[in-house]
Amino acid sequence: MGERLTVSWQGSEYEVVRRDGREAMPEPGPVWQVTRDGAPVTSFPAHDRDLPTEVREKVLGWLRANQSRPEADVGRQ
Repeated sequence: MGERLTVSWQGSEYEVVRRDGREAMPEPGPVWQVTRDGAPVTSFPAHDRDLPTEVREKVLGWLRANQSRPEADVGRQ
């Protein structure tokens, strides 16, 4: 799959970018890093066989599970 995708949820857009090596820090790479307006939201392991629909569902699942967190807290890992 590509190295980037955009996920829309509840009126906000989230950028999902594959990071490797130093870009993935502090996580060991490769990871999918999720950001909103340039701020990190979360990340999770990336695999070469990831399909865009699978990555999108992982992001949406995380967003749904964490929707009750205060907005200022989203982005802290």
